[in-house]
Amino acid sequence: MVQQTPLQLTQHARHRAAQRAVPQPVIGLILEYGESRHAGQGAQKFALSKASLRDLRRDLGARIPGNIDRYRSAYVVAAEGKVVTVAFASRPLFH
Repeated sequence: MVQQTPLQLTQHARHRAAQRAVPQPVIGLILEYGESRHAGQGAQKFALSKASLRDLRRDLGARIPGNIDRYRSAYVVAAEGKVVTVAFASRPLFH
């Protein structure tokens, strides 16, 4: 299911998302479908795994962005209900 509430991005996250060409709908999909792990200081890091991509494709079908695989190594850090930053890892965080 796609996130219903608008994303709250910090100014830093908005800047990084634009700089790294990660659109807000993709950030929402990563938060909704991605797996998470602790990122320290109360933050969570979210990223897409093979299983979460499979679930995303099952649920959204043709409505997902055609280039979603491009974001396989993207991750989102969130804390206190806000997206703190968006980045790409050198390799996917989850398998």
